[in-house]
Amino acid sequence: AAGIDRMGRRMDALGQLREQIRQAFPATPYFGPITPCDCEECRGIREGLRHKRWDELSTAFLDNTCSPVLLGPEAFAVFLPAYMMRGLDDYGSTVLELTIYSICPGDLDGEDPDHGVHRLLKRVRLMQPAQIQAVRAFLKFVEKQWDDPEWYGPYFANALEKVWRCPATSQQPS
Repeated sequence: AAGIDRMGRRMDALGQLREQIRQAFPATPYFGPITPCDCEECRGIREGLRHKRWDELSTAFLDNTCSPVLLGPEAFAVFLPAYMMRGLDDYGSTVLELTIYSICPGDLDGEDPDHGVHRLLKRVRLMQPAQIQAVRAFLKFVEKQWDDPEWYGPYFANALEKVWRCPATSQQPS
């Protein structure tokens, strides 16, 4: 019975997170720049996203592109929720893993551990506080679900502390 209750709470939390994402990211057609790259893969991404809303992207497109990492800052801010929602469908998916990598700064022990932070902050600056809160909630939810918190924990903590903070507030967001 305890397992069923725990699963029910997890499903409630998942439903609340999905609704938070939907509320934070308006589903409007996007007409801006998609990716600065002109390679074949990015041309395909550009065609697949042109004039689309984030909530109308097919699972096949999301599964094929795996994450929003190749998108320019504006398109990243618009289409990130599609990848987050798809990642929530399957905790073992490549989409979830690569979306996490796209929103968490990379090499914590490398020569320039803040390089990823600066790259992500350029994207975060284009987002509204409710969107940043939705990404925070996504990271916290996924962190609780993943099997290896010792491995991923520092990446989540770094992302929450250095990147996905609430702007213009001195309060620590939840």
